[in-house]
Amino acid sequence: MRPPIRLLVLTALLASLQGCSLLGGAPTAPTVAPTQPAAPAAPLLVSFDDDGSPDGTTALLFLLSDPAVRLVSASISYGEAYPDVYIQHVGRLLDDFGFVDIPLGAGPAAPVAGDNAFPEFMREGANDFWGLPLPNAERTYPVQDVASLLVSVTNGSDQPVTVFASGPLTNLALALRKDPSIRQRLEAVYIMGGAVYVPGNLRDLAPDSPNTAAEWNIYADPVAAQEVFDSGVDLYLVPLDATNQVEITRRDTAAWRSGGEIADFAADLYQGLMDSWGTKSAAVWDVMTAAILTDPGLCRFEALHLDVVTDDGSESGRTVVRTGETPNVNVCLDPDVDGILQALTVVFSSQRP
Repeated sequence: MRPPIRLLVLTALLASLQGCSLLGGAPTAPTVAPTQPAAPAAPLLVSFDDDGSPDGTTALLFLLSDPAVRLVSASISYGEAYPDVYIQHVGRLLDDFGFVDIPLGAGPAAPVAGDNAFPEFMREGANDFWGLPLPNAERTYPVQDVASLLVSVTNGSDQPVTVFASGPLTNLALALRKDPSIRQRLEAVYIMGGAVYVPGNLRDLAPDSPNTAAEWNIYADPVAAQEVFDSGVDLYLVPLDATNQVEITRRDTAAWRSGGEIADFAADLYQGLMDSWGTKSAAVWDVMTAAILTDPGLCRFEALHLDVVTDDGSESGRTVVRTGETPNVNVCLDPDVDGILQALTVVFSSQRP
């Protein structure tokens, strides 16, 4: 029997990451010209930054399993977990799977401004590694200040680095503050976050919230998100608009398992979510973002100008389209559902040795 905390937290987590919650109205999308990123170089150098979620951890496993990807760092941001705790869980997983040379970073346990936060029980679940078996539990691993780490791996790389950000944008904002010149060394940033033309998802965890517009990752640190949106870096956003459209089933996770131990762990994470929620399918928010990063053709992007509501109040963290202004974010609105599911199966089922 699973520990109660796992049932509670995974159930709430799945609710929090559901797509459109049918709360409030959705604005009409304007007609804009599509834009597509170039196919990534091989090897694709990726700096992984999550906030300590099961889905983000599955995205990490996906990137580890893709032979075209080389992780140059792994870090945890403010968000669903306490960064200094969950980064040790990441270190233990990497060690267990034989990846011992990936530097680790942890950000502060607070946003760059304000006090928006995920519920505390989410962090308690992350501390407990969601009730899952934790390898190398007795070990600890060296961890760097995240801004210094992102600056050093970017400036020290022999080719541009792509950032994968599947939590609040706190860590990237801090790195850009520390050394704004790294923007010229970043190939792109792929972000899971925001709700552009669909309702947000705050009420899935906070049923009484008056905020029906914001998505959790942007809401948790809206000032950081606005700074990143204004940075001039090539940004590719995968919002709830896209993640609402893609789900996996137990048949998909069963197919992953032919890939070996990393794929088995990824399947365990998602089957645990489905078991806890009592569903036959689940969305793949962070994982599909990782798949799109490795193959940008899996989504049709549109260039938009997005701002973030940074004030306190019922729209804090809302992503707002500014028509008529110069685009600053490429937004995934039309994902290739079948292609994404196939990519996940191919990568997991043919996991690298």
